[in-house]
Amino acid sequence: MLGLPSTRIIGRCVAGIFPREAACAILEQEESALDNGTQQSCELTIESPRGETPYLVTHDVLHGQDGQVAGVFGRLRDITERKRLEKEVVEISEREMRRIATDLHDDLCQELAAVSLISKLLHKKLEDEDPTQEKIAAHVAELTKKLAMSTRDLVHNLAPPSLTGDNFVENLRRVAANVCEAFPVRCGIEGMWPDQLTDRKTPNHLYRIVHEAMYNAAKHSGGNYVTVRLRTTQEAFTVYISDNGAGFRPESKGVRGIGLSTMHYRAGLIGGTLKIDSAPGRGTTVLCKVALKN
Repeated sequence: MLGLPSTRIIGRCVAGIFPREAACAILEQEESALDNGTQQSCELTIESPRGETPYLVTHDVLHGQDGQVAGVFGRLRDITERKRLEKEVVEISEREMRRIATDLHDDLCQELAAVSLISKLLHKKLEDEDPTQEKIAAHVAELTKKLAMSTRDLVHNLAPPSLTGDNFVENLRRVAANVCEAFPVRCGIEGMWPDQLTDRKTPNHLYRIVHEAMYNAAKHSGGNYVTVRLRTTQEAFTVYISDNGAGFRPESKGVRGIGLSTMHYRAGLIGGTLKIDSAPGRGTTVLCKVALKN
């Protein structure tokens, strides 16, 4: 572990084993486990003689016979292979979403456009020849139009146009409109994209994170409002996705599915962190923070 000999590890304190930044994060998590009395875990990339390696750091709480917290037990696990698989899953997901979007655009959208045109022609013809059937034709034309619009929105969600900081908020508003149309919720978007973030991959990954979080909130929270807030400080750009639903315990087993795991991984790809703030009865906030370079 860490590529260090046992003599560099056994009998040494955390600060004597790990680089300063990693040691501070580990000690902070240890203190959190002691204060909260619950298991705490986080992912850290640690520099060692083996190079930069991702680890899962976990602190389990030890209880005495009286039920009180007696201490913590720390574990460190190399998750290099898991990270490789997560990256592969994200790449496959992106590729498949674009393939499906292309198929929908090239096939279904074109067919719906043709049906819509035929329906309009039929409607016009029946206006004079058979007024009793004209309403049916008009109804078919209207349904086809709505279906075509829904399909175009689906294509946009699967493979949005080239995302940049300039059109990030605009694309989020479109997602919000689709969520409001599909579920009995209201959505709000607040804030602006920071001028300091100019790379190409950050808007894409944040868009996917917000998209997943908004639909999760609309489908599962039980609330009637979802808000996205973009906040910028000198140190970081943070996106908050909040709902006023039932809430849950993030540490509960079975909570972290593939969607949430992918969100965590996407945050890591852009040098960010993702946290879930929730509790029964007080809604949920998904928080994604990206450090800004000075």
